[in-house]
Amino acid sequence: MRDIAWVWLGSPTSRYAHAALGSRQHAASLHVLPNLAHAQLLTYSLPLHRVIEDRIPRLVDLDGDGRDEIILVEADASYGAALVVYGLRNGAIAELARGPHVGTTTRWLNPLGVADFDGDGILDLASVTTPHIGGVLTLHHYRPPRLEPYARATDVTNHRLGELEQQLAVIAPQAGQWPAILIPDMQLTALRVLRWDSPGQWTELARPLVLPARVERFTPLDGGGCLKLTDGSWWRVTLAP
Repeated sequence: MRDIAWVWLGSPTSRYAHAALGSRQHAASLHVLPNLAHAQLLTYSLPLHRVIEDRIPRLVDLDGDGRDEIILVEADASYGAALVVYGLRNGAIAELARGPHVGTTTRWLNPLGVADFDGDGILDLASVTTPHIGGVLTLHHYRPPRLEPYARATDVTNHRLGELEQQLAVIAPQAGQWPAILIPDMQLTALRVLRWDSPGQWTELARPLVLPARVERFTPLDGGGCLKLTDGSWWRVTLAP
């Protein structure tokens, strides 16, 4: 346990008419209960032109300082979604870093996870930009006050339009190697295995695994994950050492 005991979203609003997650109701505030004796509830309210277009605040210590960072997707009425990192500073919720917006309204991105993808000893953030219309896997360096994209791969997705389930891709650690990303293609009918390698390029670690139905859920397991497909079947996927 670090400096945040509880975190949740609040203030539902329909002021942003987009339904990537199946509803045009979005959160407009972030609430944190610090991990301190007699702590008071902290609230951060977004301005009227922004909402939280996300379901789950993700707690990670990105910089190794022993304090929690909160990773969320925000959406701007003019510029669309962006990946944003919050934390506690001086007894209040503060924005620590922000990635670039997608660029236009009602365009979304979906977080994938956090890992040291480039071997520099610092955690990075992965997300998929516009996962429904030409998905782009994007890796970001955490360099407050910015999240800086440094790698992109196309023809992937980690979300089905209108679904609540956001986890359709997993990160697989590899002994002695940088972590791999197991992620469906845009049609959700083949699984790709990608790794960002030195000197700065994507390596496709295996031929795409063609599936008999579309991906519905992807649960992380040691060395890979467990796929649930829309035909009701389950597939265990692991990477060979």
